[in-house]
Amino acid sequence: MKQKLLFMVFTDEACKQNHAFMYALECSKNGHEAKIILEGPATACVNRLSAGGKFEELFRRAKEAGLIEGACKTASGGCSTGEKERNVSKAAEKEGLKLISDLDGHAGIARFVETGYQVIVF
Repeated sequence: MKQKLLFMVFTDEACKQNHAFMYALECSKNGHEAKIILEGPATACVNRLSAGGKFEELFRRAKEAGLIEGACKTASGGCSTGEKERNVSKAAEKEGLKLISDLDGHAGIARFVETGYQVIVF
């Protein structure tokens, strides 16, 4: 049975980010409906895109396949952490990522749950 999967990527761990993207791509390739949302510290992964490597390849493939739903608007702005590397909203927009703010400025999941998505958090 085909599934609808939402991969919520919160982690700042590169290995876990890579796997979330790999799993979303694998599921999509096998006929499942997969979406990715970047939330919290994971939004800073856009800083790694210019470095090349495995994550950039996975990100580009997921983006081309239409799997990336977007990034949390508040988290992309740094979540008031004051950490310069966490303020990636301009880089995210430049990358064409939708900044999602339907949950008090954060990325909500209710619309996915209401339409049958299983939420997987990394």
